[in-house]
Amino acid sequence: MDNKQQLTHILQIGSSSWQDQVELPAGLGWHFFQVTALPSLKDYMEEEEISKFKALILENPEDLLALGEDLTYFQPYTVFYDESHQLEAPSEELAHLLSLKQARPWDFSNKHQFLYVLDRFLYDNQYGDAFTVSDLRVRPDFAGQQTVLGKHFLKLDGRYGEEFTPIVQWVYNYVYDASRPINFWLEYEKDPSCQLQLRIQFYRFGALGEWVKDAVFSEEEMQTPLELDGAEPYYLAFSLEAKGEGMLTIGALHKRLSHGPLGGMTVGAQTLRDHKRQEVFAYFHPGDMKPPLNIYFSGYRPAEGFEGFGMMRAMGSPFILFSDPRLEGGSFYMGSEELENQITAFIDHHLHSLGFGPEEMNFSGLSMGTFGALYYGALYCPHAILVGKPIVNLGDVAANLKFRRPDEFGTSLDMMQLIIGQVSQEGIDQLNQRFWDRFKQADFKDTILALAYMRDDDYDKQAYPDILETLYELPVRIISTSRAGRHNDASAPIIEWFMTQYNEIMERDFGRNQ
Repeated sequence: MDNKQQLTHILQIGSSSWQDQVELPAGLGWHFFQVTALPSLKDYMEEEEISKFKALILENPEDLLALGEDLTYFQPYTVFYDESHQLEAPSEELAHLLSLKQARPWDFSNKHQFLYVLDRFLYDNQYGDAFTVSDLRVRPDFAGQQTVLGKHFLKLDGRYGEEFTPIVQWVYNYVYDASRPINFWLEYEKDPSCQLQLRIQFYRFGALGEWVKDAVFSEEEMQTPLELDGAEPYYLAFSLEAKGEGMLTIGALHKRLSHGPLGGMTVGAQTLRDHKRQEVFAYFHPGDMKPPLNIYFSGYRPAEGFEGFGMMRAMGSPFILFSDPRLEGGSFYMGSEELENQITAFIDHHLHSLGFGPEEMNFSGLSMGTFGALYYGALYCPHAILVGKPIVNLGDVAANLKFRRPDEFGTSLDMMQLIIGQVSQEGIDQLNQRFWDRFKQADFKDTILALAYMRDDDYDKQAYPDILETLYELPVRIISTSRAGRHNDASAPIIEWFMTQYNEIMERDFGRNQ
């Protein structure tokens, strides 16, 4: 039983078993049936002591129809079918099932390669973090200008030489233990007159400074995350090399568990990026494909990845998760017009694919996520916006650093630098105004606003009063509650109220019993 539980179980439906055609990776448990001889999966899994299948492989997508209720044993993005069998006009029922499981057409001509992808990249974990500016050291003989912009950006301006020469290196090594593939993503901006390449040095794991090899990556190769999926563990050292001259701004070097071709931060997720190499993670889960579409913006997270998956999945309906990996724990989902447009395009795409309207959407978030819920919710005027501990005056959050919460959440200053380009009173006003310029144009007459706030909030005490004042003379339905304390106090009752409101809206307005 123990051996079976440790295997990654794959179900294949087709004309002949792959097990007879290709050598399987050691960790895969293979289960093959012809579509005409499918057993009850519930009985079969009990008999074989299988807790879950990690993937379903189909020769023909129409074979989905034969599974019936047994499709519930497969998670979205884990159903694959031979792309050569794609149907130009699938039946309505088949099209529904393909969307329900976000089934993926795949090239099965190289079965060995595909099985390797399943074995190495199909897993549930998510994790990422980053080296920051404090981990950087500039080459001692660099004669140009050096400017540290908060905790997260280093600006260099000068001559770097005619040949690629190390300009900065990260002082800490990274331990690659080979248990899971990883990838790297470097934030940077530069003048066209300057060229870059990233060098990674591999040192033998468990040894003291025993160099093995170097890997050098060009700017073209750095347009996508740099993948590392070797079988040998290493200590890794990083340096950035430059040539030419001009301005170079270096940000975080992100290190993340990789799902390769199966998704971004997790299986099925996408990474939205702009030309400044800034990112937001996005994930869509089809649920039962019935209204509403719930959208949840993750809160402040130094560990990169999504939050709220279990909470949103338990509601049963389709949902979207967003997560912001910038700065120390996020930059409140605000960025360049290009990045913000990608967020709305992601929402629009799935709203259209589901056939829903704005009245069949709910936006939600807690703390940092409240800004995303209100800022993007104002564009759609959905059925409801639910927030706990709202933060909307981001300039005030930065200004409050000096007296209200000394030395706490300095990331707010980094955010002002990133979004506005300056740290000043003018920057405070501009950062505040970014929210209100959008919020005041929204038509919330058909939107429920459910807000739980802290009466002594030391991040943005005016968030709730300002929202109330803005909407006071408008026909808006507002449900609110408050607790005494600062921003990070009373989290449990705020979340409990947030969930109560969510469940009431789901039951009362969409007929869903939780």
